[in-house]
Amino acid sequence: MAHLSTENQLTASEQQLLKNAAELVPYLQKFAGRIDEERHIPEEVIQKVSDAGLFKLGTPKKYGGHEVSIRAMVEIISEVAKGNGSVGWVVQIINGNNYTVSLSLPAEALDSIFNQEEEVRFCSVLGPRKAVVKKVDGGYLVEDGFWGFASGSKHATHAFLNLIDGNSMQKNKNTGMMLAVVPMSEVTIVDDWYTMSLKGSASNSLTVKNVFIPEKYVTLQDPSQVKALPAELKGIDRYKPYVQVITSITTGISAILGLARGAVEYFVEKAPNKGITMTIHTSQAEVGHIQYKVGLAAMKVESAHLHISRTIDNLENHVQSGKAFSVKEFAQLQTDMTYAAMLCWEAVDMLMAESGGGVIADSNRLSQIFRDIRGGANHALTTASTGLELYGRVLMGLPPQHIMTLGAAGSQKNNE
Repeated sequence: MAHLSTENQLTASEQQLLKNAAELVPYLQKFAGRIDEERHIPEEVIQKVSDAGLFKLGTPKKYGGHEVSIRAMVEIISEVAKGNGSVGWVVQIINGNNYTVSLSLPAEALDSIFNQEEEVRFCSVLGPRKAVVKKVDGGYLVEDGFWGFASGSKHATHAFLNLIDGNSMQKNKNTGMMLAVVPMSEVTIVDDWYTMSLKGSASNSLTVKNVFIPEKYVTLQDPSQVKALPAELKGIDRYKPYVQVITSITTGISAILGLARGAVEYFVEKAPNKGITMTIHTSQAEVGHIQYKVGLAAMKVESAHLHISRTIDNLENHVQSGKAFSVKEFAQLQTDMTYAAMLCWEAVDMLMAESGGGVIADSNRLSQIFRDIRGGANHALTTASTGLELYGRVLMGLPPQHIMTLGAAGSQKNNE
C-alpha cells in the first residue's frame, strides 16, 4: 500500500532505511512459525535487523545512531511489521525506548550508556506491579521490584523502569514517573510470556532485587511540576519537553499500522486465485461484496495513517513554536493513537471474516496478523475505549481520566 505522501517528507538516509526494512519483509515472513513457537526472535533474525540499521533509528547520531524523525520511525517500523508482527513490535519498542532515554537522561549518563561497543537496546515498563525502593547515598536501592511486561526483554541490553509503584500512581493520581536505567545483567527475566498474540515479542516480566542504581541513571518525569518550557533548545534537545507525547507515538502504533497494511496487501494478493466455497465464485477479486470490503478495509488503514500524521504534524508544530500542549490537544493526541489502532484492527477483522475457514490455521499469514494486531491494539497506549472516553470527557469539560493527560493538565496550568 502507498504511504500516502510520506516519502516526500523523508530524508535520503531515512528513505534508505525504509528500503532496508522493505527488503527484510520476505525474509521475516519465512520465520513466522519459528518465532511463535520459540516465543522470541531467533538471534540470526536479530542480527539481520541490526545489520540493516533498524535498532538505531531512535539512537542519537553522536552515538552512531540514525536519529530519524518521528515520521520516519513510524514508516520504517510499520514496514518491518509487515514482515512479522513480533519483530515489528520489538523494533518499535527498542527504538522508542532508546529515543525516550536519550531525551531523559543527562549527557554524562548517556555517554556512559551509549559509548560502548555493544549495540544498546532498551526494553521498558512504565507501570511496575511492585517497587520497594529506598533513597540511599548516591542513588537508589531497589530492594524488590516486579515489572510486566517488558517487550524485547531477551534482546535488550538495558531496562528503563519506573520505580514508582503502579497502584500508587492510580490511587494517588500521581502523574510523575521515576525512571531508572538498569543493565539487563542486574535483571532477572521471568519466562511468563505465554500468549495468543505477539508470541515472539519476549514481553516477559522482570524482577530486580537488592540492586543499587546510581543517581545519574535516574530521572524524574513529572509534567505537573514543569514551570515553563526551556528556551532556545537546539537539535534533538528541542524534543525534551515533549517526551510523553513522543512515547505515545513511538511505542504503540507503528507496528499496528504495519500489520494492518500487511493484511490488506496479503488479502489483495490472494483474492484473484481464491474462490468462495459453496458458491460459483472462482475469484474473490471479481465479487462485489469482497471488492467493497477490501475498499473499506484499505480506507480504514489509510484513515488511521492520517490520524497518525495529524499527531506528528501537531507535535512538530509545537516543537517549532516551543509551546506546551493544551489539555484538549494532548487528549486529542492520545485519542488519535487509540482510534488509529481501532481502525487498523477493524480492517483486519473485516478481512478475516471474508477469508473462509482455512484462515484459522496457525500457519495462515492473515491468522497470525489477526492474533498479533489484537494484542497490539490492547496495549495501554492504544486501547480505543480508554482514548475515546478521554476525548469525550475533555470535550465535555470534565477532568481527564488518563494519567498521562492528567500530567499534561498540570503542566499546562503551570505554563499559563
